[in-house]
Amino acid sequence: MARRKRRPPKAAAKASANATTNTTINATTNAAPKPQPWFNRQRPLTQTGLIIGGMAAIIAGHFLLWGTVIPALGTLVGRVPVVSTAAGWLFGGGAFMAWGIVAVNHDTASPTTLKRLKTTAWSWTPIALVCIPTNYANEQVLPVDYWAGVYASAYGVVAAPLALAVIALLWWLVADKLLGHQGITKSQVGWLCVAYATLLLVWGSTLLRM
Repeated sequence: MARRKRRPPKAAAKASANATTNTTINATTNAAPKPQPWFNRQRPLTQTGLIIGGMAAIIAGHFLLWGTVIPALGTLVGRVPVVSTAAGWLFGGGAFMAWGIVAVNHDTASPTTLKRLKTTAWSWTPIALVCIPTNYANEQVLPVDYWAGVYASAYGVVAAPLALAVIALLWWLVADKLLGHQGITKSQVGWLCVAYATLLLVWGSTLLRM
């Protein structure tokens, strides 16, 4: 019986590497293409309608919030100083707090809990967006302490992009350059959101003393 000729070690290693490479290429080729976002799958006319409808909803929501919801809540809590300020802060500041809690618990919470937290944050975001101050908002007469909380949160929403840029710059200077940390974690982003929301509440509490 003829003996089988063994492959040299180098040839065997090369064959194994080629097999691994071919398997990887085949897996990549056979992988299903990533589906496009729902909005991108719509027709151009549908996309235009959605954008116009969204803008109309934001405008209508702004007038509804400032013309009905905010004054009505002010009537209920306006006579309680601390509670009224916190209630006014909830419109804009609550959204930052909600997203901060989502980010802080992103890697530790259960999928069910995380889904609930995200649902709360996404539900609060439109309220914060329509809370931005306008001339119509400035015409509303609100209890003084309640007004302080509402306007602190409203202007906090307006100032959020600038605050984000400043925080990113400070993080780059302090954490990245001085301390040598690379990047920022979700938990750290969450604590920054919580700190920003708390700062808005403190600002609202001190507006009457400035």
